[in-house]
Amino acid sequence: MRTYRDMFRPNYDVATAGVWAGSAMFLTAAQPPLWWVGASFGLALGARRTKDALDLYRFRISLSVLRAEKLPAREVITRSRAQRVPRDSHSGEQGAFWLGSGFLWRQRHAEIAREILSRNPEEICTLPMWLPQSVVRHITPPNAVLLREDAIGVPWIHGMEPTEIPVRLPLDSLPGHTLIVGTTRAGKTRLYELISTQIIDLPASTLFVLDPKGDQDWERRLRSECKRMGRKFLYFHPAHPSKSFRINLLANWGDISEAATRITNLIDAQETFRSFAWKTLYRVMSGMVACGVRPNIKKVKRYVQMGVEPLLEQLLTQRFFAAEGPSWDRDMNQGGAGKPVSRLELMIQKYVLDASNVDESIDGLIAMVKHSKEHYSKMIQVLEPVLEMLGSGELGAMLSPDPEDITDQRPIYDTRKMINERAVVYIALNSLPDNIRGSAIGSAFFADLASVAGEIYNTTGKTDVYIMADESAELTNDQAIQILNKGGGAGFKTFMATQTEADFIVRLGSKEKARQMLGNLNNLICLRVKDYETAKWISESFGQTIARKQTTSYSNTSESSTAFTEFRGSTGRAMEEKEAPFVSPDLLTRLPGLHYFAFLGGSTLYKGRLPLMAD
Repeated sequence: MRTYRDMFRPNYDVATAGVWAGSAMFLTAAQPPLWWVGASFGLALGARRTKDALDLYRFRISLSVLRAEKLPAREVITRSRAQRVPRDSHSGEQGAFWLGSGFLWRQRHAEIAREILSRNPEEICTLPMWLPQSVVRHITPPNAVLLREDAIGVPWIHGMEPTEIPVRLPLDSLPGHTLIVGTTRAGKTRLYELISTQIIDLPASTLFVLDPKGDQDWERRLRSECKRMGRKFLYFHPAHPSKSFRINLLANWGDISEAATRITNLIDAQETFRSFAWKTLYRVMSGMVACGVRPNIKKVKRYVQMGVEPLLEQLLTQRFFAAEGPSWDRDMNQGGAGKPVSRLELMIQKYVLDASNVDESIDGLIAMVKHSKEHYSKMIQVLEPVLEMLGSGELGAMLSPDPEDITDQRPIYDTRKMINERAVVYIALNSLPDNIRGSAIGSAFFADLASVAGEIYNTTGKTDVYIMADESAELTNDQAIQILNKGGGAGFKTFMATQTEADFIVRLGSKEKARQMLGNLNNLICLRVKDYETAKWISESFGQTIARKQTTSYSNTSESSTAFTEFRGSTGRAMEEKEAPFVSPDLLTRLPGLHYFAFLGGSTLYKGRLPLMAD
């Protein structure tokens, strides 16, 4: 049978401890027969009641102070390494990341929280004035700081358990991916700093950080930890092109259709226009590959906007030269009695007459050349803005690098090369001044990562790749969902942070599709949330419990025929049980900064707090 202890009753243990201690003193002074037996018994019970009294006072002072801690990075690494040592060498466990300090959230904590929420603040007893300060200091939980009057959140949520343990995020659970939810200034970036510091401490890992805001503290933390560990740090920022590396986001693909889909997914248009855009991209890229040219966004943009005639002529020239030699064009007659015919038209006629060897790449480009120019310009309007955003100006040079340009000394990378070199890659999307372009860059990076994950899964097996995306709803596309669905098999571990569930609903177009995607995230870390619908959804994911509450009833009665001094009375106690949320949504909206609930590995629920890292 489970015991129930009312933590808000008067502290009767103080008087009881005094009575037992007084009894022991009296027996010691009077010294009746066997007095030492009674005195020992009294002292033992007095000590027990004193401990119970101090535990109750410790609980109450813990409710009223904020738990916070500032740690240097080296101490964070030390604690992390201690958690990464498997607790049982025979279980196959890989150890865990350290997520600060906290406690296992159990049914009794849900009961206490329900009790506090149902009371007025003045009904919660505090410490008595007569308690010595030395005792107060002794029972005050470690790392307790005074609560500012303007502080956000309530400290009693964490104070329900004065004793803390390390919060462990098992490495075994990370391929199931992790969702981080929290409103502005709740501590998402500080949590990312803590986790990314520990990832960098793993020498065989690769880390990709996609940061829409470009948080400078996070960037400095990554640089500092890479310098400490001797790791390669790569920086990409559209607003700082001279400091950034260059990358061809179309360098990795298994099939040309995959590369075309990657750009098409950035288009927000009706399906008819999206299909036409995909077909155009596929034909252009197929022609480039057939000519021996590696596609990039800048080159594709030029052919889409200026026409594919030069590409088609080059491809036909290669074909005829290979079949007939240098004299293949001796019969190319551009004159004649009728209407003048261009050289390209003559080449197309020559190709069409030779039906022995059909080339799909050439067929597609011929179809584009013969297509109505007016209709083509209308249908391609949805594709041109995306190509213009990613293929023009400084950003175009960063995303479509020219290896033959000796004047540009910035390094050129592709995603597979970064993984092979175990690099730490920081990608700032600069979404504050231009959120549309920032979202497009982030989605393109996610698509490239999905392609590489598929290649690794099909060829080399698992690798150790971590992806951390802040404001991840802005970057979500079909390829990001594919990483969540299947990336774990390639060793990809994804952390996605957002403020509300609605961010994904708006991005994906429906609650059902958003829930389907979020269902692929097996670990959930929730800092303070402001949106109550999000709090309800997270509370539902934590499940239900049975919360008990003790009620006391009093009654007295008297009959009219009896004297007023004659009456009957009764006292009754009852234990009420009611189904309640394991974690109430009200708690999720009242968390202090850096405090969180974490449901890890699909089984363990923690209430924790993050340390504030400092150099």
